[in-house]
Parts: sequence; structure tokens; C-alpha cells
Amino acid sequence: MKLKELREARGLTLSQVAQAAHVTRAAVCMWESGARQPGLDSLLALADLYGVSLDALCGRTPPGQDAS
Repeated sequence: MKLKELREARGLTLSQVAQAAHVTRAAVCMWESGARQPGLDSLLALADLYGVSLDALCGRTPPGQDAS
């Protein structure tokens, strides 16, 4: 899943995501552009904020599920 798509689907601003993840707005911009990757603490905060699993957030198919 794309971070920008998740953010926009929930009607959140970059600043709101940054506040929830305890990072700067610039950090969120870099994650969304692919220039940087969020750390584990930030990934956990994003997964909670967006209501998705870490597997889904990282684009990974969970074990036991087809990649169809």
C-alpha cells in the first residue's frame, strides 16, 4: 500500500500524520516519495493510524495467503 494513498483516503494532512508518528512533516514527505523508509516505531504508529497491518503497510503478503 502506498503511504500517500492511505493518508489521502483517510483525509489526513502531512502534519497530522507527522504528529501521530512523532516525526517532522518533512520525514512524512520523504516516506511518501520513497526517499526514506520509516523506522519500526514510526511503522507501528502508521499502521495504527491507518488501521492496517504491518504486512499490508509494507506491501508484504502475510504467510498463508496468496499473493493474488
